[in-house]
Amino acid sequence: MDKSTHFFGTSVFGQLISLIDTKFIKSSAKTCNSDRYVKKFTTKDHLISMLFCSFAKCSSLREVSGAMLGLAGKTNHFQLQHIPHYRI
Repeated sequence: MDKSTHFFGTSVFGQLISLIDTKFIKSSAKTCNSDRYVKKFTTKDHLISMLFCSFAKCSSLREVSGAMLGLAGKTNHFQLQHIPHYRI
């Protein structure tokens, strides 16, 4: 049996994020006007960070930011546009 190399090197969370259709997110954001005054943190970024929060079982924003900063070099496949480099 051959091994599939389609998801090689990405985490399980990255594989789940890649299955989400970005056209659907953009159309939903456009109809709800959720990106109206946004400069950096878009609806897609918010969705991905909240999914990460629920899968990582984080209970506070400090835990979410700490976990995402801890994975800063490994989150390229999360498709986030902006990850702020704040210190906690």
